[in-house]
Amino acid sequence: MRAHYTLSSAMRLSISAKIFLGFAVVLAIFGGVVTYGAFTMRNMADELRLVSHGYSEVRFELVELQTSHKLLVEEMNRGEGREHVPRWVKAAIDDLRRIRLNQQLPAVTNHLAALEQLRSSVEEHALLQQLRTRLERVGEDFRADEALFDLVFGPIGEPPATAEPSEELKSASEHLLSREQQIRREIGSLLSEVRLRAQEAALRMELEESRAVWIALGLAVVAAAVAIMVMLVAIRTLKPLRRLAEHAKEVARGDYRQRVDDSSPDEIGALGREFNGMAAALEEREQRLIRSERLAAVGQIAAQITHEVRNPLSSIGLNAELLEEELADGTANLPEARKLVGSIVKEVDRLTEITEEYLRFARLPRPKLEREDLGAIVTSLLSFMKSELEKRKIVVEVKIDPDLPTVAADENQMRQALLNLLRNAAEAMPSGGRLTLYAARTGSSRAGESSKVELRITDTGMGIEPEHLVRIFDPFFSTKDGGTGLGLALTQQIVLEHGGNIDVASEVGRGTTFTVKLPMLATAT
Repeated sequence: MRAHYTLSSAMRLSISAKIFLGFAVVLAIFGGVVTYGAFTMRNMADELRLVSHGYSEVRFELVELQTSHKLLVEEMNRGEGREHVPRWVKAAIDDLRRIRLNQQLPAVTNHLAALEQLRSSVEEHALLQQLRTRLERVGEDFRADEALFDLVFGPIGEPPATAEPSEELKSASEHLLSREQQIRREIGSLLSEVRLRAQEAALRMELEESRAVWIALGLAVVAAAVAIMVMLVAIRTLKPLRRLAEHAKEVARGDYRQRVDDSSPDEIGALGREFNGMAAALEEREQRLIRSERLAAVGQIAAQITHEVRNPLSSIGLNAELLEEELADGTANLPEARKLVGSIVKEVDRLTEITEEYLRFARLPRPKLEREDLGAIVTSLLSFMKSELEKRKIVVEVKIDPDLPTVAADENQMRQALLNLLRNAAEAMPSGGRLTLYAARTGSSRAGESSKVELRITDTGMGIEPEHLVRIFDPFFSTKDGGTGLGLALTQQIVLEHGGNIDVASEVGRGTTFTVKLPMLATAT
């Protein structure tokens, strides 16, 4: 139950909170990478100081001490067995005794003390303490041997002894040489120990560097992966906004049946619900407007019918009176009577055509949408009008995409709408011309746009005047003699009822293009 509450709470996070939380995680990981890198660099710097400024200096001082002690032993060997130690040997031994006590031994001791001050591990401190203890014992041995040096070679700075060597002096000399050789071995052992510890410290530094590099790379990869995940989550979270914008464009074009997914619990879901409510309200208002426009159109139709029907009725009445007179006197002129009857029939047909066209516009039923191939409908209409177009010397060029998607349409209504457009194009080219039909898919579902099927009908006729272009879809507006002005109005109404739209572009003297766009029918799975 608690887990469900936590999940529900997480789902109710706002978009800004989700994005902030994601980037906070990324920043925390990068902060960890930086902190670990800084900590590792500091440890490596300590190890580097331990090797370069610590063990290397101690090792260098021990090498000097070992070299000096080696020279001292060699000089002692030169003086051994002689009755009198040469003065130059005595001077060399005095210098080496003075250097190792006053310079070299304090230098090594000081470097070891400085090495202990560096930040290192407990084990390293214990090792340095052990080395220092052993070095102090070497120093104690140095100082302890000074009495034997004074006995065998004389005090520092005094001339060598001239007395005859006794057994006691010979024994002291051998004992001193033995001790110095033992000290030499101890210095060599200390030097080997320091060299080994320096190598171990360098190896630790290499291992630490390698480990730090791999860990830093691992953390960087994790941080990059988290950053990519956050970016994908942000894109996925904001993706509905792009779809919402596209649906808003469609609503702006007049398609009020657009709806978006409003199931998300965040701000986008709330925005989607508001959008759907707005679209529903606009659709309802549009339907009310259409109904009111139809009622107004009915009134206009009534007035127009009165005007249009008056002249044919007058002609019918007049011809009927004349026919009655011809038949009343019993000497009817049959050719004249037939002519009058033909005139009456012609006017009756004209009245029938007018009333049917008006009724078709006023009582247009809701389309019965089925899956239809717009390209097939166009091809069928062109076949139907082939003789008419050839008679008018019109060349037809058809460019229909072979993969043209199907649309949801009422075939009869769509044929009526397209037939009106084709006949208008043909009538605009009384002396012949070129009629071009182009049909293809427009828009891309991958880019978040609504895919539609577009049909363009282009003629090379006389074109439409700019002042007339804005009114060509108005009911009862016509630039043709005897036209009712309902053809294009009916075409527009059919296209709108199918969820599409129709536009027109024209240039006087060069031709006109009508563009019809219908929603593409989703492919069945």
